This record gives sequence, structure tokens and C-alpha cells, in this order.
Amino acid sequence: MTDRTGAVYDLGYEPYEGERNGRSGARRTVVADGLRRVLGLRRKGRRKVLPWALLLVAVAPAVVAVGASFLLPTGGSDQIEIVTANAGFFLLGGTIALLFASLAAPELLIPDRSDGVLSMLASRPLTPGDYVAAKFASIAAIVFAFLLVPQITLYVGEAGTHSQGLFAGFVDGADKLPKILLVAGVYTIAYVPLAFVIAALTKRKAVASSIFIALSLGLAGIGETIVRETNFAAARWIALLSPIDDANAVNLWVFDEHGEENLLDYADIHPLFGLLSLVVLGIACVFFVYRRYRRIM
Repeated sequence: MTDRTGAVYDLGYEPYEGERNGRSGARRTVVADGLRRVLGLRRKGRRKVLPWALLLVAVAPAVVAVGASFLLPTGGSDQIEIVTANAGFFLLGGTIALLFASLAAPELLIPDRSDGVLSMLASRPLTPGDYVAAKFASIAAIVFAFLLVPQITLYVGEAGTHSQGLFAGFVDGADKLPKILLVAGVYTIAYVPLAFVIAALTKRKAVASSIFIALSLGLAGIGETIVRETNFAAARWIALLSPIDDANAVNLWVFDEHGEENLLDYADIHPLFGLLSLVVLGIACVFFVYRRYRRIM
């Protein structure tokens, strides 16, 4: 018989002895990674250009308005009107947030599928529901903050021009804060879930962004054409199919602005129906993405 010998090699592996955070830690990690990815943090410089450029474009008009309020003569009505035009700045910020969501959602979801990250995440204590909730929280938080920054700039600027001082300005303008938070949330619901669905169904980021923008603008265009140009009885309810018009209607209603240029006002539909339509659409979109990721994770 031949002698059989063996050898034992010490490869230097050591057991993990650090803190184990479980599912909650995994969810926090996915959220933090999503925030960094959307903003281009810890990534190449070119990845930072678009998100930060859009943020600059959103904030610049508010900064200019606040600057004008300080430079124009005290007591002038023009600067006060500029600084307090929250609804108008939300209309502008909502348009830029639409572009931001079109870039952020594909950046969050598509690379994980194309790079095989989902199989690695599936081996962790992370369920498909955890993954979808964490990714949605990432993009919703960023878009919400994106909409808030210009409004907070206006709020501070208005307080700074108050005749009785900064603190009095903060107190007098505090009644606007709940309205600002509500409208920022409405625009977030209007754009994020739909962008989320499209990013979950497409394989290329540029295609997903293009489809989302085309669909959002297309629904707004169809609503405008049918509501304003046709006469059949149910035509006015088509206005509710446009997330852009729904969000704009709620914005103008909250800040007590009205006019027939707003499609829901023209169709004689109360903005609360627009808000309900956005909530239903948002829930349906998130549930659809959850069902899809249950199949592929």
C-alpha cells in the first residue's frame, strides 16, 4: 500500500466578529448607497455633473429673488411679491424635479440588475420588499429635498426682509411651512413612482429616462387636447391621467392660486381628486415594482 499524506494550509481566514445589523442594517445600507449613487458621491466627476447642475438650476432663481429683495429699496412691493411666490417656484421646481427623477430612478435600479448585484443582495437578510422600499426611499428623499431647497431659500429670504427683523419674519412665515412640505410631497408622489416603474422594466438608463419624460409630457398633452378641444361628457376626467397637471393643480390650490391655465380648474375638477389620483397611481406603481422584484430576486 502507498502511504497517503496530506497537508493543512492556513489561508488566514478569520471569522467575522463585528456587529451584525441584520435586515435593518441591510436596508440602511441600501438607502445610503442609493443616496450616494443619485448624487454622484464617491464616484467620478462626470457622475456629479447632471444632478448638481439641476440642483443649481432649481436654486438659482430663488437665490436671485432673495438677492433682489435685499437690494431693492425697502418697502418696495415688487421684491415682496417675488420672494413670496411659492406656487410659481414650485411650478418651476416641479419641471426640474421631473428631469431629476428621470435620471435618478434608472441610476438606482438598472445597474443592480445589469451588474448582477441582485443575486448578491438576495444572499443577504434582505427581502425583495426591503430592497424596493429602500430604493424608493432613496429617490423619494432626494426628490423631496430637491424641491424643498428653493422653498427654504425663499422662506429665509422673506424672513430676512421682514420689517421687524429675522425672528419675526420666521414666525410670520411659519404658516407656509406645512403648505411647502405638502406640495413638495405631492410633486414627489407625482414623479417618483412612475419613474420607478419604467426603470424597473427597462435595461438601459438613457431609454428609461427618455420613456419617462415622453410619457409624462405625452399624458399632459393628451389631457390638454381632449379636455380643451372635445365636448363629450366624460372628457374632463381625462385631466386626472396627467401627473403633471394633478400636481400643479394641488400646488396652486394649496397656495390659493387659480386660473383656467390650470387644466383641472378648466375641467372644473377639485384638486383633491388630483391628489387622490396621484396617491392611487403611486401605490399601484410601487406594488407593481415589488411584484416584479419578487420574481427576479
